Amino acid sequence: MAEEETNKKNLQSVPHTSNLPSTYAAGLFSMGQAELLTFVVPLWALLQGAEPAEIGILVGARSALTFFLAIHGGALMDRLGTRRVMLFFTAMTGLLAAAYPFLPWLPVMIVLQMLIGFASNMTWIGAQTMIALVTGGDAGRIGTFSFYSRIGTIFAPLLMGLLWDLTGPRISFLGITAWSCCMFFSVSRIENPQKADAVVGKIAWRDLLPKVSDYTGSFKLAIIPAVAFTMAISFTRHATNAAESSFLIVYLKDLGYTGTLIGSLFSFAEIFNGLGSLAVRYLKQMSIAWLMIGFTASSILLLGMTPLFGSAFLLLAGAHSMRRLSEGIVQPLMFALQARAVPREVQGSIVGLRVTSNRLASIVTPVIMGYIVQWFGLANGFYVMGALLLVICAWLAISVAKFELDRI
Repeated sequence: MAEEETNKKNLQSVPHTSNLPSTYAAGLFSMGQAELLTFVVPLWALLQGAEPAEIGILVGARSALTFFLAIHGGALMDRLGTRRVMLFFTAMTGLLAAAYPFLPWLPVMIVLQMLIGFASNMTWIGAQTMIALVTGGDAGRIGTFSFYSRIGTIFAPLLMGLLWDLTGPRISFLGITAWSCCMFFSVSRIENPQKADAVVGKIAWRDLLPKVSDYTGSFKLAIIPAVAFTMAISFTRHATNAAESSFLIVYLKDLGYTGTLIGSLFSFAEIFNGLGSLAVRYLKQMSIAWLMIGFTASSILLLGMTPLFGSAFLLLAGAHSMRRLSEGIVQPLMFALQARAVPREVQGSIVGLRVTSNRLASIVTPVIMGYIVQWFGLANGFYVMGALLLVICAWLAISVAKFELDRI
């Protein structure tokens, strides 16, 4: 009962809905920003003569600081105000992107990747925190936010590809800066959704340093059953994506599919991800917890069955699209449940905690699946990995029944 009262208080203090359009735009630009960087940095490294191993290090470096500092970044948003922290990291991302063409040395590029990866991830953490504050955990509106975010992931790579082909790499990096400027404008249009003492006053340099109390406070939130459940769902969801990004493309290339066909498959499926997020508003009367388990299990099952569809492209495209549809439904439900489970004052911290869990999944899953593929073969690797992730879903189902999370 006490937890339900807290949830009601959170929902009652929702700011005016005039903040929604700018918050949706912030989600679009923050997600698209990540896709721009994913597309252009490996191509730039190739032009500098980087070896495959060096490109791998460069791409991996982007997550390094985020894994260690995501909780700190979320705590900063709670302490200093989400809006102004987002503005700072948005500006930082744009400036760092513009610096790439002038610093074409691998060690410097690795440092740039670590910094820009952290900055761009902080803008996404900020966007998630902002939508939780603005909506008070309303799953339907968070679903709309996820839909707009997916628009960024669909069109950003296409725009960057055109820039790269028509204008060259230097202008492409300035394109990322221009994209960051659009995000800066969107965030600046959001009215303050937090208490006045969290967003005014001078900032001392000590306020910017990581604090042990931020980390201990965030990890204490994991004691709350709803928070622990959403973290486990999020970890499983990102583990599924990491398995896909690690070996699905390799598997499809082995089958003889062209890069253009594979890229089209992923872009087409991303549309269904956005549609899944929009569909959440029609599922409000159903248990959030059971929906999350069901659609996460569906996503895992469809990935695990990839070898069954591999030789028939249309079946493969259909299965992959349905998998993305399931993921699109899970994401806003996850955001909503977590937003309702904790007070407004720690929304940033809870997002930082979840992102830390996500980064862990992205780090360990490719390694685990790599060994599975080595032992069982590429096709059988999908079956084994799918079975392991479905075991986690079964454990989560038992936890929901035990802690009665379906009532939240």
